Amino acid sequence: MKRQILFLMSDTGGGHRAACDAITAALEARHAGEFTAELVDMWREGTPWPFNKMPELYGPWVNKHPQSYEAQYWINDRIMKNPVMSHLYERNMYPKLKRIFAAHPADLIVCVHSVFTRPSLHALGRMGVKTPFVTVVTDYALPPVLWYDARATKTLVPTPPAYERGLELGIPADKLVLTGPVIHPRFTAPGLSKLEARALLGWNADARIALMVGGGDGMGPLQKIATAIDSSDMPLELVIVAGRNEELKRSLESQTWRKNVHVIGYTTQMDTLMRASDVMLTKAGPASIVESAALGIPMILYGGIQHQESPNAEYVVQQDAGIYAPTVAGVVAALERIVGDPEELQRLERGVRGLAVPDAIWRIADEVWNTV
Repeated sequence: MKRQILFLMSDTGGGHRAACDAITAALEARHAGEFTAELVDMWREGTPWPFNKMPELYGPWVNKHPQSYEAQYWINDRIMKNPVMSHLYERNMYPKLKRIFAAHPADLIVCVHSVFTRPSLHALGRMGVKTPFVTVVTDYALPPVLWYDARATKTLVPTPPAYERGLELGIPADKLVLTGPVIHPRFTAPGLSKLEARALLGWNADARIALMVGGGDGMGPLQKIATAIDSSDMPLELVIVAGRNEELKRSLESQTWRKNVHVIGYTTQMDTLMRASDVMLTKAGPASIVESAALGIPMILYGGIQHQESPNAEYVVQQDAGIYAPTVAGVVAALERIVGDPEELQRLERGVRGLAVPDAIWRIADEVWNTV
């Protein structure tokens, strides 16, 4: 009989669904035909209005009102250390989560969203459901406290600082596993060379190419940075991935550029785009960092969500895997340094390769599968 695996996720940003896809792909490679996977968007199905609109609200909120998002993140990460507040939160979410778990029976539950780890474990406990529960932490250097709950069968974490935080929050060592970060197997499998990727994409084989991304929702000051780079004298080409941000894509396409600029919307070919590039300009989101490390592409981190992603930037810089440049002028200066100094580029390439954990997704798949 096939195992039924239930993934708890949400389309708030692209990382949670991408994590499910990555784990499912690795499980399929190991155990084809032996399981079925079901994804439940927990914000949509597990919360009342207006919170059930979070998948639609998340991108505009972070893009247009980042300070309020950062403030609530900081506050909640401290409030939820209080057991009383955490229990009230769990009890409040119980009625809807009870209906979800009654409607979606499974042999194994995998949670890839911090907000729903504790209330899900509370709901399952009250229902008397003893289904194995694996938390796969998709934040990176300093995950929020909501990820960590000793009631989970296992908690899989991406980095040594994330592991240490789990221990500090009271997770028993035998329930905490340092696997490395979630990443789709296509980023770690042998693939196209840089020249082959450029030929496939129709890009200049000899140019310096900088790839600019802002996550699946095209977040951050991509257009301001691109405009500043375009005004510089650097001999390079730009590739800008606007993601699902159609307004940004249209604006970029209508702009007059001095350099050769490629504008791309949402794509499932990020691995090919990255293999064809020399450097990546990105916010400090986990997925971009992990994928860059896997492919050995140095990063310029132009920003990120304070408290949630800013620790990622600090960690990358500590590992000599990238440069943190939180201003437009700083990004241009950092890129000029890389373009003009081959030794600096090589130093960052060495550092970013040291950040990679090539077998992480296979460790995660094995831990998930062996939990049942």
